[in-house]
Amino acid sequence: MKFKSEHRTRKKTAWLVAASLAALVPAAHAEEGEARGDTAAADPADDAADPVEIVVTAGKREQSIQDVPTAITALGEDVFTLRGVGRSASEVLALVPNASAGTQQHGRPRWWIRGVGAGQQQIDLANPVGFYLDEVYISNASATGLPLFDLERVEVLRGPQGTLWGKNTTGGAIAVVTKKPSFSPTGNENYVKLDYGSYDDKIVQAGVGFVIAPDALAARISGHIENRDGRYTNLFTGDKDNAVEDSVIRGQLLARAGGNFEALLGVHYRKYKTTGGYWTIGSYRADGIYRNGYAPPTDRDAVNTNADEFSDTEQYGGSLKLDWDFGAATLTSITGYERYEVTSGGDSDYTPLEIARNHTEARSEQWSQELRLASNGSGRLKWIVGLYYFNEKIDSDAATATLPDGTVPAQPGDTAPNAFSRTLYDHRAESGAAFANLGYDFTDTLNLTVGARFTRETKTLDFSRIANASAAGATWSNYARWWDSYTGTFGPAGTGGNFSGSLKRTWDNFTYDVTPSWRIAPDHLLYFKYAHGVKSGGFNTAAQVLAALQVVEPEKLDAFEIGYKSSWFDGALTFNATAFHYQYDNVQINVVGPNPGAVAGTTTSYLQNAEEAHVNGAEFELTARPVKGLALNAALGLLDTKYDKLQVVNGGANLSGAEFVRAPHVTLNLGASYEFELGSSGSLQLGADARYQSHQYYYITPQDRVNRFLLNQPGYTLANARVAYTTPDDRFTFTVYVSNLFDEAYRNHALPQFNAANGVSGDTIQWGDPRTWGASLVARF
Repeated sequence: MKFKSEHRTRKKTAWLVAASLAALVPAAHAEEGEARGDTAAADPADDAADPVEIVVTAGKREQSIQDVPTAITALGEDVFTLRGVGRSASEVLALVPNASAGTQQHGRPRWWIRGVGAGQQQIDLANPVGFYLDEVYISNASATGLPLFDLERVEVLRGPQGTLWGKNTTGGAIAVVTKKPSFSPTGNENYVKLDYGSYDDKIVQAGVGFVIAPDALAARISGHIENRDGRYTNLFTGDKDNAVEDSVIRGQLLARAGGNFEALLGVHYRKYKTTGGYWTIGSYRADGIYRNGYAPPTDRDAVNTNADEFSDTEQYGGSLKLDWDFGAATLTSITGYERYEVTSGGDSDYTPLEIARNHTEARSEQWSQELRLASNGSGRLKWIVGLYYFNEKIDSDAATATLPDGTVPAQPGDTAPNAFSRTLYDHRAESGAAFANLGYDFTDTLNLTVGARFTRETKTLDFSRIANASAAGATWSNYARWWDSYTGTFGPAGTGGNFSGSLKRTWDNFTYDVTPSWRIAPDHLLYFKYAHGVKSGGFNTAAQVLAALQVVEPEKLDAFEIGYKSSWFDGALTFNATAFHYQYDNVQINVVGPNPGAVAGTTTSYLQNAEEAHVNGAEFELTARPVKGLALNAALGLLDTKYDKLQVVNGGANLSGAEFVRAPHVTLNLGASYEFELGSSGSLQLGADARYQSHQYYYITPQDRVNRFLLNQPGYTLANARVAYTTPDDRFTFTVYVSNLFDEAYRNHALPQFNAANGVSGDTIQWGDPRTWGASLVARF
């Protein structure tokens, strides 16, 4: 297979970065500037000396973003409505330094902040980057890729947030704040958006609020519908693969009684379907052969698979938030519920050969309750105390098979034996916590904030896996429903792929943080933060052999961070800088590769703990509005990661010295926009942004840039451009945009497949989107 050399890729990327710097002017934080522009620059034509303050709730109370002593990126509503970000929630981390969330279609994001994330994507393994929808934590990461629309803002908190945001936030927290009903609506709060783009991508979006009873009852209804045709040509079936249908509806009801009580009820429903695959194979052989004489396509817009690829997901949930204001303090109750169901099938070998196919039915259900009492007023002492309860149930039924030759459409030539396996598990998690956060102003310039949280969590797992005893004994009664019509024999219990187990663990965890801050001048804040974060333990439900059915202990992270936040020229320029060191113990990692004990020697994956690791890094962010109409922003992220002690279990290799996955040493975001006033004809805005990511690995092993180069991604740059026209009354905005302007070819993800013993000479890859275009119309009323 022919691929660009890393030298050519680096050369092209360097040129693109240089060109972007020259064109956009060095100014640093990709989209935060515009996000701030949505609060700080909702009207880009405002005078540069009269910006609007950005208010966030990262500390569970309203504060200016420049007053919060932690690293935060805030993305305002226009980033999602006018810029078109948010088809999947994963897109927000492309706007944050030292962060990423590579995902396929709109499925499960791979959340990573400062090198902290989860390599294993099983439905029951929580990510160390917590995701919150209107303050409700969603544990199942597969349920966090939902579209973002009709929002007030999204806040991305970097670093451990274990005191106020709970367990499983060693990497950070993503807080999505939807637009709420209003008792005193202003003009243009309602909107309808129509968007059309490449691959016949059609989006209809709307948000409408109204008052039912003055000062007593208000409501808001919003929705998002996307329908996109497939991008890839399936060479075996002739179909267009990778089609997406994604629909979400959300309703909210706000009630007020007297002047001290409010109740907000919110519900949402999502239907998400995909048709066709998006994975292909890359070969390391000079002749392009992968296995059994098969040579995969080299076109990044082509796939070649014989098994049906699809997913059908239903997700619904809601929350009830109650606020009682008692004068000196406010009591808040937040009850949350979320249910997620998916049925999916796919081609596990990603070729037209009948080697492996899969089918999964899974369901997760969670509910949570938080009680929080927070002080009011502006005295020297500010405090928050609370209790939290969480309950989650997950059921999964997954099957894989190799069907007999001639029973299903396939390209002839494979030598894989007939096989069948089925894995079922029942996973339960229950936890309770008590937390407190205290802040005290010793003087008008010196503050100390301390927080603590104690959590007790119990998890149980009932697990069973069965597999055929021999290829000759693998038979089915209905090949069209092979996953539930197996009639063959199974191997003896406790051997090969036939095993079961029941596991139960209870963990007590204590997280805490200490943050002194010093306002060295009215618009200059210096802070130091020490935080101890914990991500809960779990089980390896992806086990294919008994040795892999392991308990993974909680991971612990000690973070040391020093930060500087500043505002200059009456807010026309902001500059923030952060340096941090993480000491990471019992890191939960995913080891992937051929396992001789697995059925037919296939590649397997399992979780384990790495004894010690560390992270060092820095972030520099700059936003500027030097003249009327011009907005510049940029961010530079620097990162160095290493596993200091890592011995693979079950007789594996010593991988000490390996880098973290999805942890590029450099991320650079640049953005610029300029608005031309057209007098009585309205305004015209030109905008561009670019993001550079240096080389990154997708797996801990092998980290081989020469022989297994498909499992990593050399540095690359993605640039976007847009032109928007807004009418004089601000009611209509028409935008034309181009994404991946320079048509950069990059691997969004990869899967290990190479297995010399089985004659497999390549790995699986998924190409990122090429250059795409689109146009949108937003109407406000």
